[in-house]
Amino acid sequence: MVYKFEAVPWGLKTVWYFQELKDSVPQILTIVNKKKFDAIIMPIFPANIEREGNINDFIKHSYLKSELEVKSDDIQKLHFLISNLSLSDENKEVRKRNREILKQEIQFAAYLGVPSIILSSNSDPIKLAKFIRKMSIKYFIDLNTFVLDVDITKDWIKYNQIRQELQFNIPILLRLKKEMTTKNEQRKWLSENIRFVHLNQDLFSMNDQGAPKLEDAQNQFLTSYFQFENYISIAAKSPQIDLADHRQYLIHLFKNQQPLSEQANLASEFFDELQIPLQPYKDNLNSGTYEVFEQDKIKYDLYEDACRRYLKNVKKAEINILMAGAGRGGILERVIFSAQGAKCKTKIVALEKNPYAYMTLVFQKKRQKQWKDVEIVLGDLKSWQTELKFDLIVSELLGSFGDNELSPECLMWAQRFLQPDAVSIPCDSVSYCVPVSCPQLHAKVKKSYGYDSSYVVHFQKYYTIHDIQKCMQFKHPDFNNENQLAQEQNLVFECKQDLLIHGMAGYFTSKLYEDIELSTHPNNSTPDMYSWFPIYFPFEKPVNIAKKQKLKFTIKRVNNEEGVWYEWFNSVLSEDDQLLDGSRIHNENGKKQIIEIK
Repeated sequence: MVYKFEAVPWGLKTVWYFQELKDSVPQILTIVNKKKFDAIIMPIFPANIEREGNINDFIKHSYLKSELEVKSDDIQKLHFLISNLSLSDENKEVRKRNREILKQEIQFAAYLGVPSIILSSNSDPIKLAKFIRKMSIKYFIDLNTFVLDVDITKDWIKYNQIRQELQFNIPILLRLKKEMTTKNEQRKWLSENIRFVHLNQDLFSMNDQGAPKLEDAQNQFLTSYFQFENYISIAAKSPQIDLADHRQYLIHLFKNQQPLSEQANLASEFFDELQIPLQPYKDNLNSGTYEVFEQDKIKYDLYEDACRRYLKNVKKAEINILMAGAGRGGILERVIFSAQGAKCKTKIVALEKNPYAYMTLVFQKKRQKQWKDVEIVLGDLKSWQTELKFDLIVSELLGSFGDNELSPECLMWAQRFLQPDAVSIPCDSVSYCVPVSCPQLHAKVKKSYGYDSSYVVHFQKYYTIHDIQKCMQFKHPDFNNENQLAQEQNLVFECKQDLLIHGMAGYFTSKLYEDIELSTHPNNSTPDMYSWFPIYFPFEKPVNIAKKQKLKFTIKRVNNEEGVWYEWFNSVLSEDDQLLDGSRIHNENGKKQIIEIK
């Protein structure tokens, strides 16, 4: 097919990459603007001219002589390529000259205020990192302005050394290749701070109509990258080649992505946002929070299915049902619907501790005919007293890690109300953990509540080693006292590639009744359910781990009369299990974060 001209969609920005210039910068900007490209990447200085490092050489041959050559708005469309010169040449005089040349180019870029200064990654990574730091301090350049040019097939280790030396996730220009890396390696790059994805013209072939196209491997990578709404740059074999058709192909590819489902679209505004886990036992949730949860139709459908299944299976003439923590009535309404179709008599009691949500429940009872026989009670599971014994207890006390909103404690308090053969919906929760690489998210933690807090995160730019492991499990009801409210788990993960690990991602599954299950587990998550995002346990110091080494993650669930908290730390083990490194204990004694019992 030939790609018709389309307006560029929101989120995609195309950049024309020039390896050399044949026309003046103003002429090139005119062409690029006419072809609807958003920006250009260009060298500051011709590669074929010998330089001695003095400023007169630079002034004489620089492609751009002054910012007055172009409109002020166009300066922000210029991303400068710094000359590819070694900082680690064996010859001291050559090193000195190269540093002076690079300093001139960076200083000129800083003077102009261009948005990106793109450096080659060919130098020794530690020396290059020190040079970048020195230049940024000396010329007041934000580290975000420096961009490292890297190859997707070979440069991750070098990039990792540079960002660790800088202690900053420097942006990158990521060059795609004809022979792509494994999908795991690609996903690892996608967790990084990619400023540009770069395509050389030779990556494109022609379709039957003579229009450019990419192979499936590059298309798949770009489709994954498009969700981050950044720049795609294209380089022509020579400055005279017109890349307008290549741009149209990228727009076509972008616009033909699979659209997000309605539920996923609602959740997308929370991508990579740090949220402190809710404490619904301690705190009264506000109306807006309830309203967000109530939009998750999938969860409520599953609860209704579980209640219907139980009432169909039960062989009793009369069933007492306790809705524990009724909120504004989202799940309660589904319990009522289920009871209406039951072949036995049912009595429903809705218990809610939030006085303002209780007001809403009372209002609903007056307004909804099917609620007329529901008893609504203001109280909480710990202190409420009743003579009734219940056959079924329905609750939604689950957190992002399953047990982190006190569901084991609350349902243990409720057992005094239950018949010996009572059923709980849900009947269990199981948590899971996996190491996660999320450099940009980790950088946000320091500016938030720090590394001794866990966070609820809708992970977007991240990578895991895909070896998720079971962590803690709780069963409900627990008449035989099988649940251990205080637990310690030691999980060992073997790394199959070099990684920088920034913490642990936590998930859960919860069986509602029989085979009806809620899950955020990545391998079998409930489709289109968004009531729970994963939990994130950050490491203060990212763990640099080599292939075949092991990460041992220790997590403790600790409780006392004040509440429950998690403590966590990591150890790095060799292939034969020798201790190589380890972290401090995060949130020791609940010093930063505790799930309070009041």
